Amino acid sequence: MRLTFRNKKKESVPDHQKFTSDFNSVIFIVLWNSLGFFFIEFIMTYYIYWVLNYPIYQVGLFFSFITFGALISSLFIGYLTDRYSKRILVMIGSFGRGISYFGLYISVIMESLVGMYISAFVLGLGAHIFWNPLDSIISEKSSKYHRSSAFGKRRFALGMGMLIGTLVGFTIFSLANVITPSNTFLIYGAIPIFGISNFYAGIQFSRKVDEEKKFVYSESDNDTPLEPKLDSSINSSKKSSDFIYFFGIIILFSGFLLSAINYGLYRPYIQTYVLKYINSNAELVAAFYLPTALIGALIAPKLGTLADKINTYLAIGIASLLGGIVTWLIINSGNLVFFGILLVVDNTIMLTVSFVFINFLSRVTVKHRGKIFGLITIFESIGMIIGPVLGGLVWQIISPQAPFIISIIVEWSLISFFIIGIWILNPHLVESIENKKKN
Repeated sequence: MRLTFRNKKKESVPDHQKFTSDFNSVIFIVLWNSLGFFFIEFIMTYYIYWVLNYPIYQVGLFFSFITFGALISSLFIGYLTDRYSKRILVMIGSFGRGISYFGLYISVIMESLVGMYISAFVLGLGAHIFWNPLDSIISEKSSKYHRSSAFGKRRFALGMGMLIGTLVGFTIFSLANVITPSNTFLIYGAIPIFGISNFYAGIQFSRKVDEEKKFVYSESDNDTPLEPKLDSSINSSKKSSDFIYFFGIIILFSGFLLSAINYGLYRPYIQTYVLKYINSNAELVAAFYLPTALIGALIAPKLGTLADKINTYLAIGIASLLGGIVTWLIINSGNLVFFGILLVVDNTIMLTVSFVFINFLSRVTVKHRGKIFGLITIFESIGMIIGPVLGGLVWQIISPQAPFIISIIVEWSLISFFIIGIWILNPHLVESIENKKKN
């Protein structure tokens, strides 16, 4: 198991050898879909905990309902993605998310926590009806040698959408608070605007993207799969090989489940922790929190390119070790500037390793790629339902630092799960890149 970098010779590859001609249209639509991401996450945490004065676990329940909706859609969206029009599914997901934003807005005005939970569920439901087929389309429209780079471009568009949406959202939020501080209708007026942007994105995607146009490899790419090696190898292999393969699946997916629980354990509470122990000014905290999305978006294509080159085992090991250290530093920073810097570092680490994982998973199978993405989402959704609830309970029962400390221990313990799982599954990949590495 050598820890090496792939493709050490730095070569400039033109886009037409990486992506289809309509790839940028696919990516551009993501910007419109992601305008409300950061603002909704921040403002709902602020509204439930600081405005309505509900207990902290109620914040965790809000995020759990989002994940529960994602879990329900994950049970069927992988099957639908592999059998029906991905373009139509993306449009349905966009409209579902748009409807959820209007539901959130009405619930905020009515101060209905139940309405917020229902809207959160619809948001999660629509989100994965959108992302699963979109990720499959991105995989089909990109070269297997530049798959991480493709998802890096997706993350860039998502980050730019988050940046624009956050600027719009907090401008409306801040001005309304100054001019009419008791007018909830205006203070949270950005939420329905983001709902409209999702409707627009769904319509534009349906009009501009041709899902039948897929990336075509050149003759030099002699390991391009015509038939799914994974599917045929399972049927013809010995029982012992089957056992080892499924053991690898169990190990890897168990790692995803535990990682999702761990992520949900602390991530929803970072903002609350900072507001409570570092700075209580919501607008100021948001100003330092925002660069996380901005810087991550700006460097996402570079991180994707790096993920295409770096050894998988090396990336996972280093990212997990550094991630735990950064989390510990975050809760002990005591300074808003230092907190902002650490959050950027933490997000950069997470992005890089996520590109490594999605590259690997997109190459497990071609015929059942949607089911693979759906299965991963199921495991992650289960974890994200459990995690925020556990995090809120640990916060109240033990201490506000406890969710973060537990997450560090779990993150380091998961390194072996991922490395062993990937090592076992690597020989079964349909879209192998070993031939390219040797050339």
